[in-house]
Amino acid sequence: MSECLKLLKELVAIPSVNPVYGGPGEPFVESFVSDFLRSHGIEFRVQEVLPRRNNLVARIGPDDRPAVLVEAHMDTVGVAGWFDGSPYDLTEKEGKYFGRGACDTKASLAVFMLLARRLAQADAPLSHSLVFAATADEESKQLGAFKLAELVGELNIVAAITGEPTQSALITKHKGACRYTIESRGKAAHGSTPELGENAIYKIARIVEKLDRYAELLSQEEDRAFIEKGSLNVGKVTGGIGFNIVPDSCIIDVDRRLGIGESMEEAREGIETIVQSETETELSTFLERPALDTENDNWFPQALAKSAEKVGSQTDFKEVAFMTNGVAYSAAGIPTVVFGPGDIEQAHKADEFIEDGEMERSLSILEKFFLS
Repeated sequence: MSECLKLLKELVAIPSVNPVYGGPGEPFVESFVSDFLRSHGIEFRVQEVLPRRNNLVARIGPDDRPAVLVEAHMDTVGVAGWFDGSPYDLTEKEGKYFGRGACDTKASLAVFMLLARRLAQADAPLSHSLVFAATADEESKQLGAFKLAELVGELNIVAAITGEPTQSALITKHKGACRYTIESRGKAAHGSTPELGENAIYKIARIVEKLDRYAELLSQEEDRAFIEKGSLNVGKVTGGIGFNIVPDSCIIDVDRRLGIGESMEEAREGIETIVQSETETELSTFLERPALDTENDNWFPQALAKSAEKVGSQTDFKEVAFMTNGVAYSAAGIPTVVFGPGDIEQAHKADEFIEDGEMERSLSILEKFFLS
């Protein structure tokens, strides 16, 4: 087993399911990463994000040299329905290594940890100083990334890589996301006399029908490119008590994806208009995040692409629908690229895996960038 896979196996063995999925969060992985950095003489700071949930930040290289951030989140989604064996035991089958977080995104975390160690021990001068960061809460509100972004100026960070499974491709553009909760209130009554109540589920049903039409309109904007086109999904419905009770409350969760060029205000207003069509119905914001829009001809993605070519790796610029921590660093005003081992198609699945050789490929590209 390679050095990359050995470290990944240790990381996967540590549960770090985000609390929104009923897990412990990042503290145990944070402790492991802290010990790793400390054992290799790498100084770091602990940046509090939430109680007992922190970012770890280390700067390697001359203080007066501009730095490039490499960041990966420590938390994962839940493990319910895991397909075989333990989700915390990295298991190999036909060149695929299965485990929760294997690709999203403990593989990136392992690569960045090894990169930090190698650069700290390097005799050759670095093209840029390195800021290594392991962050909290990506799988919920991305609070760790936005807290980390507050250090961009202090640490002289001029560009950022956020680790996600991209098969070592360079993602320069991705959609944003606005997530809302809509709650409708009615009046409870016995199921035998529904005319005495007001059914909150019926209100939500009418709203969902309108949201469906709104989503269809978004999908039909043929004059917009894929990355410019928004979308909408109703992901969860909660309401009612039983057969014989008119429900007095119903709640839905709405995920509105933003295309490049769409504003968060525009998305919110479109949904608010629909919500206002029903009485006693309110919209609450869970999060609002803009799209990532780094120009492909910016110096940073171009430099990464050249580093990939030098190690014999074909690396494309890509545009994707999913959202990442990269929006936090882009919002701080620095060019940002999403990059890492693994395939996003395997993320969050009950048989999540990473293929052999993926991590080594990503690590070689990053080493070439920093040591050129």
